[in-house]
Amino acid sequence: MRYIFLFISFVSLGLHAETLYPKPQTPSELHALFGQYFANKDLEGLGTLFHQDAVFILDKEGNQAKGQEAIKRVLEGFMKGDVTMHTKRVSIHINDDIAMVRSDWEIMNTSQGPTQTKNAIQGTALEVMHYVDGGWVYVIDNPNGF
Repeated sequence: MRYIFLFISFVSLGLHAETLYPKPQTPSELHALFGQYFANKDLEGLGTLFHQDAVFILDKEGNQAKGQEAIKRVLEGFMKGDVTMHTKRVSIHINDDIAMVRSDWEIMNTSQGPTQTKNAIQGTALEVMHYVDGGWVYVIDNPNGF
């Protein structure tokens, strides 16, 4: 009986976490939420924006982080200091429940300390999104367009 209670508690916690985050209704809203969660360093929120089997392309050789947890660990590496992310939609092509997106992005990082420094990295992302379970999610995120 105790195991059944633990299982139900675990499942209900997972369902509760899903209800805390809105499901993006457009690819543009998915980008906006990504920027918001990124700036807030909200890894759980970022995780909800990726399909459970999503891949995040790491380099030009095609190495990947696969799945929400692995992708969250990669994203965490970009969240040092005071970060903001700006995404500009360049083009979105939608066919039913699949979207192909190309977007320019920039991450501004202000390091704290005796001398504040600002750094920026930027790129052009290629992304595949899927509308599933009532919202858009990333299926493939290739942030540097390799």
